[in-house]
Amino acid sequence: MASLSERDLLHARGLLHLHKGEKQLPAGMHLQNEPRSTGVDIAMTVLSLATVAASRATRNTGWIEQYRTEMQKALSAFDAALAIDSEYAPAHHGRAQALRYLGDQEQALGAARTAAALEPENADYRRLAATLLERSDASVSQAAAPSPSTNRKPHERPQPNSPRQQSGRPQPNVPLIPRQPDGSLLSWDDIILPERTKRTLRQVQKVIESPEQARRLGVEPPSGLLLYGPPGTGKTTIAKILASQASCSFFAASPADVFSKWIGEGEKAVSNLFTQARAAAPSIVFLDEIDALVPNRSGGVSQPSDKIVNQFLHEIDGLSGNQGVFVVGATNRPELLDDAVIRGGRLSLKIEIPAPDLASRLSILALHTRGVVLSPDVDIEQLATETDGYSGADLRALVNDAGLEALVRITDEGGAECLTTEDFEHAKRAIQPEVSPGR
Repeated sequence: MASLSERDLLHARGLLHLHKGEKQLPAGMHLQNEPRSTGVDIAMTVLSLATVAASRATRNTGWIEQYRTEMQKALSAFDAALAIDSEYAPAHHGRAQALRYLGDQEQALGAARTAAALEPENADYRRLAATLLERSDASVSQAAAPSPSTNRKPHERPQPNSPRQQSGRPQPNVPLIPRQPDGSLLSWDDIILPERTKRTLRQVQKVIESPEQARRLGVEPPSGLLLYGPPGTGKTTIAKILASQASCSFFAASPADVFSKWIGEGEKAVSNLFTQARAAAPSIVFLDEIDALVPNRSGGVSQPSDKIVNQFLHEIDGLSGNQGVFVVGATNRPELLDDAVIRGGRLSLKIEIPAPDLASRLSILALHTRGVVLSPDVDIEQLATETDGYSGADLRALVNDAGLEALVRITDEGGAECLTTEDFEHAKRAIQPEVSPGR
C-alpha cells in the first residue's frame, strides 16, 4: 500500500508540474491530443514562433526557462513513479506529454505507445499515440513532399521515403510476454471468473502451447477466440494472462491504430501487425473493440472499412497450419461483427465474460484488498452486496479511489493508516457502475 501511495503521489506531482508548465505557454503552443487541420496547425505554429521570437528580441525569455524547468520536473516525477511501477500506464502517458513539450517526439511516441499497450481500453492513451504517430509520419511526408506536378489521386497518401515510414501503422511493437509489475508472470489467479469459463480458457491455453499434441488427440486448433461481454469485465486482462501463461509475445491493436485518412494505410497496418506477430511467434494478436475493426460489411456498397475487414479475414485465414499466431478479439457488441469473422476456422470459439455476480464481486474485492489495511468497520460482504452492476474494473477503481480518499484524509486529519467505510462511501459516489444492476 505504501509503495502504491508513493507512486500515485509522484504521478500527481508530475501532473502538477505539467500543468504549471502549460500555464507559461502562449495559447497557440498548447499541444493537442488530436490532430488539427493543416491550416490551423500552420497558423498556430506561426503565431507561437512569433511569440518566442518577440520574447527573445526583448530578452523576455524568463517564461521559456520556467516552462522548460516545469516540464523537466514533471518528467523526473513520472520517471520516479515508473521506477516504483514500470507498468503504471498513467505515468507513461504523462511522460509522453512532458517529452512532447520538451521537443523529444520520438521518445514521446514510445512512451505514448507503451501507455496505450498497457491499457488498450483507454481512449485517451490510444488517441495521444495515434496523434504523435500521425505527426511523426506527417513530418517525414513533408520532408519528402512531391512536386505539384506529381500525378496523384485525391486523398492518396504520398509515397513514404524512409524505411520507418514504409513499415506502416502500427509501428513495430516490442514483443513482450505480459508480466506483473514485480516481473512475475500473470496467472489465472489474478482474475475472478466463473470456474467453467476459466476452465475453457485454460483449455485454449493448452491448445496454444501444444497444437501438435491437440491434433493427435483429435482437436483442430482454432485460429482465434472471441471474448464478449459488458465493458470492464476483464477481457483485456484475460488476453494478457493467456499470453503470459502460454509464453507468447503480445501484440495489441485497436481502431485508433488501424484506421487512417490515407487510402490503403489501414490494410497496410493490418498486414504489418500480422507480419510482426508471425516474426515473434508464438504470439497472440489482441484486437480490442473488434466490432469497430471488423464490422458488418455494407452489402454491395463499397466502403473503405470493407477493405480493412477483407484484410483481417485474409490474415486470419493465413494463420491456418502451424503459424504460431493466435488471435483474440474483444467486444461488448458482438452483434455488430461481420458474420464471416466468427465462422469455422476463424474466431469460431466464443466465450462470454459476464458481469460479476455477488460471489464474484466478493472474490474481486477480496483480491484487490489483499495486502490493504482495512478498518474493522469495513464489511467486504456488505460492500459486495451494495455494488450490484459494478464490473471488475469498477471494483478495482473503487478500491483505488477509496485508497486515495484515505490518503488525503490521513494527510489532512491524521489517524490510523487504513481504509474506512466512509472512504468506500466517498468512492461509491464517484464511481458509477458500468452495467445496469440486476443484469
